[in-house]
Amino acid sequence: MSDVTAYESGMELLITVVVAAEDEATARDACAGVVELLDGRVVRTTDCSDEEPGCRSVTISRKTADPSTGNPSATLARAVRNTLHTLGSGFTGSRVSCEPPSAWTVVDAPELVGELVPGGERMLLEAWQSGSTAPNTGTGAPDTSDRSPRQGNRRPG
Repeated sequence: MSDVTAYESGMELLITVVVAAEDEATARDACAGVVELLDGRVVRTTDCSDEEPGCRSVTISRKTADPSTGNPSATLARAVRNTLHTLGSGFTGSRVSCEPPSAWTVVDAPELVGELVPGGERMLLEAWQSGSTAPNTGTGAPDTSDRSPRQGNRRPG
C-alpha cells in the first residue's frame, strides 16, 4: 500500500457555500469558521444576488489526506464523505453522487448550514481528480441532464 495521499495523487476538493451577505467581506467573514475547520482557503467569492438578492457564494479549496485507491469512484466519494463528517454529524446523511472525474453532494438545509455559517443557506461539496475538467469557478457538477431517471449517475457500460 502506498503512502501517497489522494491530494498528492491529484485530487482537489471544493466547498461552495451560498450565504446571505451584502458584500464580499461579510461573506468571507461568515465562512471563516468553516475555512478554519476544514483547513482550507477561500479561492473565490461571487455575487449571486441576480438569483437571490443579498446572496454571495464563497468557494473554499481544501487539501485532503484520503488515501488513493485503485477505484477512482471510491476515492472521490470517500473524500466528499470524509469532508461531510468533518462538518458534523448532521451532514453525514447527504447522498454523494459520483461520475469520475468528480464526486459531489449538495446540502440544501439552511438550518444545518446556518449552524456553521451565519446566514448560510446551502453547500456544494466537490472532489475532482487532477487533469479533469474541474470548474475554475468552483460551481456545478457534471451535466447529467441527458440521463433518464433510471440511469441516475451510473456510468454506461
